[in-house]
Amino acid sequence: MNNDNNDFYERLEKQLSDSSSWPSLYRFKFIIKSEINDIDQLKSIFNDIKNVDISYRVSSNKKFTSFSITAVMKSPSFIIKKYKLASKINGIISL
Repeated sequence: MNNDNNDFYERLEKQLSDSSSWPSLYRFKFIIKSEINDIDQLKSIFNDIKNVDISYRVSSNKKFTSFSITAVMKSPSFIIKKYKLASKINGIISL
């Protein structure tokens, strides 16, 4: 992982620590290709979380799917771990 990504994750973790008390409800947003393997991989990242709410919307051309994933997260470091796992999906966009 390059330094730009590390800097981003460090800044995000600090912002999350400063802005909320933990555990806290957090919403992830992603855009991925509408391929079943990518969709299954993204969903599996959140299998260990109870009461996760996953909603999605397929683009009009059906090439991409946007996901909103909301769950109570234990701490900012758990959020960063999820983003890092998701970043391994080819072509994913984290919002």
